[in-house]
Amino acid sequence: MTTRAQPKPVQAARVLLAVIGVGHLVIPAVMAAQEGALREGIAAQHPGFDAAEAARSADIAVLSGAVFHGLLFVLCLLLAAKLDIDRPWTRRLATVSQLLSVAFGFFSWSSSPMFHAVIPVAAAMQLAVVVLIRIPRRSRARL
Repeated sequence: MTTRAQPKPVQAARVLLAVIGVGHLVIPAVMAAQEGALREGIAAQHPGFDAAEAARSADIAVLSGAVFHGLLFVLCLLLAAKLDIDRPWTRRLATVSQLLSVAFGFFSWSSSPMFHAVIPVAAAMQLAVVVLIRIPRRSRARL
C-alpha cells in the first residue's frame, strides 16, 4: 500500500485539531487553578447558595469540565491522527464535533466570563477545521 501526501488543507486541519485538543487540556487545568474565582462567580449568580453549596457547585463544575474536555481532547487527537480524505467518516465526525463545540462555546460564554477571551479564538479554529475539510475540492477528493 502506498501512502500519498495529504492535501495542504487537510494537513492544516490536522494541526488545528491538535491545537484545539491541547486547549481542551488547558481549560480544566485553568478551572481547577481558578476554583476560588469560579466559586465566587457561582455565589454571585446564586445569592441563595451558602458557602458550602457554592464550593460544592464549583467542585462539580471543575470535575464535569475535566471529564467533558478530557473526552474532547481524546476526540480531537483521534481525529488529528485519523483525518484522511480516504475515510469519509473522519470528515463527518470532525465536522459534527467541531460545529457542536462551537455551539457548546455559547453555553460556556453564558455560564462564566472566565474564558471569554478564549472562546472566540477556539470557535474560529473549530470553524476553520470545518472549512478546511469541506470546502476545498482537493480536501474531499479520493486518492
